[in-house]
Amino acid sequence: MKIKLIFLEWKRRELYPVSGSEMQGLEAGDFHGGSTFNGTIALDEEQETELRHSMANGHTPTFWVMCK
Repeated sequence: MKIKLIFLEWKRRELYPVSGSEMQGLEAGDFHGGSTFNGTIALDEEQETELRHSMANGHTPTFWVMCK
C-alpha cells in the first residue's frame, strides 16, 4: 500500500518534545512539521481493508519511525 508520511514533530526518547536551541538545528532540515514523504508499507488484504475503513471513518493512524 502506498502512503504519504507527514512529519509531525521531533521527540526525545519517544516521549518528550524537543525544544529550545536543539530544535533550531532540527527545524533547519527537511524534517519539520508538515513535511510530506512518499512511502510504502506491506499489508495483507485484511489489514489494508481495516486501515482504509478506519481512515474513511475519520480516524488517523500514527506510527513511530524506527531505523535498523
